[in-house]
Amino acid sequence: MTARAIWKGTILIAGQEIAVNMYSAVQDRDVHFKMLSKRGQAPVHQQIVRKDTGKEVASEDRRKAFPMENGEAVILQPDELESLVPPASREIHLCHFVPKDLLTDQWFDRPYLLGPDGSDANYFALARAIGERGVHGIARWVMRKKRYLGALGTDGDYLMMTTLRRSEQVLALPAVQPAASRAPSEAELKLAAQLVDSISGDFSPQEWHNEYRERLQALIATKASGGKVVPLRPRAPAPSTDLADALRASIAANRERRVG
Repeated sequence: MTARAIWKGTILIAGQEIAVNMYSAVQDRDVHFKMLSKRGQAPVHQQIVRKDTGKEVASEDRRKAFPMENGEAVILQPDELESLVPPASREIHLCHFVPKDLLTDQWFDRPYLLGPDGSDANYFALARAIGERGVHGIARWVMRKKRYLGALGTDGDYLMMTTLRRSEQVLALPAVQPAASRAPSEAELKLAAQLVDSISGDFSPQEWHNEYRERLQALIATKASGGKVVPLRPRAPAPSTDLADALRASIAANRERRVG
């Protein structure tokens, strides 16, 4: 099935325009439920009600309020909030390029694939230039009444845009300096290196399943067919042990699995 673009835009760079289609690079695979009443299994829905009277409040009578530290609140009118919405636009402004290493994992939010929309030659030329230089293009654009900040990179021969978190969302980790008496010994460092080496290999994403989702779907299928549900028995927690002993045990177990 052909992927459907969720948005169309134009990359602007040094006077050049490159039309692109935006596609979701990830998808929601969570299991979603409908809420029913315990008695009679009738569908139920949520309502917005007044806390003092319990009466429902119509959508046109609702207002948003920002609570203040002194217990008061600032009430915002719908037209005031609407005035803050950025003007609609299809332009993706590339501000500047930075080395990829400057953006660590905590900055990245949600990835999107960008495909060419009639400007194939310029599109693939830009993708190659970005990939060969190992950079990310810092970009800004408006989509669905919201302004986004993103990093334009590549996935093979194609462009990928990943939305970025803002500076106030990213927390800086303080430098952690362990005391000299708690520093690992040379033997522990050697064992840790052996442990890493013992389970090193290629990344195969198809091997990593959402086990909870699979068990949930199996439970639903079992109940739908009238089968008996067998509760899952949790494993007993392993007793705590010395770090060095734990590393040696892990290395030995991995070697046995490889031999078997």
